[in-house]
Order: sequence, then C-alpha cells, then structure tokens
Amino acid sequence: MTPNTEEDKTILITGASSGIGKATAEALARHGHQLILVCRNQQRGQQALTEIQQKNPQARLHLFLADLSSLQEVRRLAEELQPAFPVIDVLINNAGLIPGYFETTPDGFEVAWATNHLAPFLLTNLLMDQLLASEQGRVINVSSEAHRLGQIDFEHAGKPQKYSAITAYADSKLANIHFTYELARRTEFTNLTVNCLHPGIIASGFGRNSNFFIRHFFRLSRFFMKSPAKGAQTSVYLATSPYVKLVSGKYFKNSQQVKSAADSYNFHIARRLWDISAEQTGFNA
Repeated sequence: MTPNTEEDKTILITGASSGIGKATAEALARHGHQLILVCRNQQRGQQALTEIQQKNPQARLHLFLADLSSLQEVRRLAEELQPAFPVIDVLINNAGLIPGYFETTPDGFEVAWATNHLAPFLLTNLLMDQLLASEQGRVINVSSEAHRLGQIDFEHAGKPQKYSAITAYADSKLANIHFTYELARRTEFTNLTVNCLHPGIIASGFGRNSNFFIRHFFRLSRFFMKSPAKGAQTSVYLATSPYVKLVSGKYFKNSQQVKSAADSYNFHIARRLWDISAEQTGFNA
C-alpha cells in the first residue's frame, strides 16, 4: 500500500471526546487529515464527532470506542484498527486522567498508572507495524510539567503502598517521558519519530472526577488556564510541522523544545521501566 502524503495523513487521537483531545481533532480536521477518534463513551464520542463534522463538513472521521484503563480493551482496539488502517501516520496518546481516591483497574493496577502509562505503552507497541508503514510516522505522548514531581518506584509500580492522587498522576507523567525517550532510542534508525509534550493547564473538564482538593484547585485556577484550543497547539505542531520531521526523543512546551526533569534522561531507569511495562501489559516485542 502506498504511504500517505504529507498533506493526507491518517491520525489517531485517544481521548478525543473533550478537552485537548477534541480541540486537537478539530484543528487537524481543518488541515484535511483522516482522523481516528478513540473515546471511552459512545454518546460523548458521537457528539464530538458530530460537532467536528458540522464545523468541517469535508472531515473524514472514524469513531472507535475503548476504555483505555483496561489492557483487554487496548488489545481489542488495536485488533479492530489493524485491518481497517494498515498505515497510521500519527498516533497522539492524549487520553489521561488525574485520579481521585485510590482505585484499581480490572488488571489490578492503580487507575492513573494503567490509563496514563500502560495504555499508551501497549497501544503504541501494538500499532508499531502501521506506524512504521508510514512514510514518516510520528508518536506524540501528552505528558505534563507535573512529571517533575514524579519518581518511578520499581518495587510498587502501579501498585502503590502509600497513595496520593497527585503523586500517582506525576509518576504516570514521568513514565510517559521515559517511555518516549526509550522508544525514540529503539526506533532511532527507522522512519518513526517519538516526542512528548506539556500542553499547559487547561480549562476543561479535566480533573472533574478527582477528589475535592483537586476539583477545587481546578475551579479556582480556571481563570488562569489555557483554552483547550490553545492547549492543543503543541500536539498539532508535532503532528504536522515539517520542522520536526527528523526530531525524535524530545520534550516540547508551547511548540518549543525544552528540557524535561534531569532524572528523565536516565536511560537505565527508562530501560528498566520498559521491561516492567512489558511484563505488566503482557507485551513481548
């Protein structure tokens, strides 16, 4: 199959029903790309698709449903995508959450670790053939400046003994960056690039299902937050700009390359985290 052109990409966006994900989809629809919207809820996903289509009547949109906190759902999603889209040019791992009270998934992992880290790790690896089939594939992981507060506890990764919602979120966002840098190293001599970003603090529904303190923080801070459209700009830049065509293994903020936390460059931690993530997801490269 002939790879897609620079002007006609197939782009997959997780968490596309609201917030940054939806704003990213709206912007990329205006560019004329074919979009795969991955959403958890049928009604909200269909509503987002309809609203994007109304603004961009020529948009080519496809809705797929998956609860990314479940590894089984991630695998099912990949199986559905593989025959339908033999080439995926851009994968934007956008879906994420700030947890509230301690909650585990059916797989036994803390929900932020499962949703924010294990899901993009597994989905990206399962779609690797389609990404490598692209003329210039791109993986974009939405992280956060909160990663600077995180650390990887290898003894209790995804199964914390002491729980804090903020810590769980920060740890998962640091894991996003380690995953980005390690995958970039592993794909160095391919046509795939892998980058991550901080979108900013966004005025959206993010954090609405968290605990009282976090919900209250987002309400009080709303006036100072970016709009979802502003928050989507770096994701759109990394997905489409020719200036980052050969850039891989970097961290971006406001569409500019910046330094992530010093510990995030420790490749020994990244390799160990990769091995643990592969074990936890059951993925064998």
